[in-house]
Amino acid sequence: MDGYEATQRIKATTQGQATVIIAVTASSFDSEKAIVLSIGCDGFIGKPFRDGEIFEAIHQHLGVNYVYEDTTTSTPPSQTQAHSLTPDSLAVLPADWLQAFSQATILGDIELMLSLIEEIRTSHESLANALAELTNRFELEELLTLIGL
Repeated sequence: MDGYEATQRIKATTQGQATVIIAVTASSFDSEKAIVLSIGCDGFIGKPFRDGEIFEAIHQHLGVNYVYEDTTTSTPPSQTQAHSLTPDSLAVLPADWLQAFSQATILGDIELMLSLIEEIRTSHESLANALAELTNRFELEELLTLIGL
């Protein structure tokens, strides 16, 4: 069963009619968007997408409002540990750990990312702190860039 058929089956039920479905597809063509919306999807997001597009679609269709933690601190941003990270500074980490961390980052699995960071904390405390800072701020794209993806 593909996404089209799944959407049609869901929307064919009474409960499914009240279910919001937002299609995420590799196609960005207007014709694809028209098809997706005509089969019953409530929204359309083309790949690649930014996290903000997903959050905006959820807000638009479900009315969810997001409350973000105030990250202002007395330390100027240029002096935070995360800003001292470079791809070279991550080169000291084991290749298998970097692979696992990059996979968790691609998946957006924050819990797994933080768990992996704890694994390196004893031997690389400053790196662990900087990675945790970026992870807690959901800077996934920046982390992937640092890892080299």
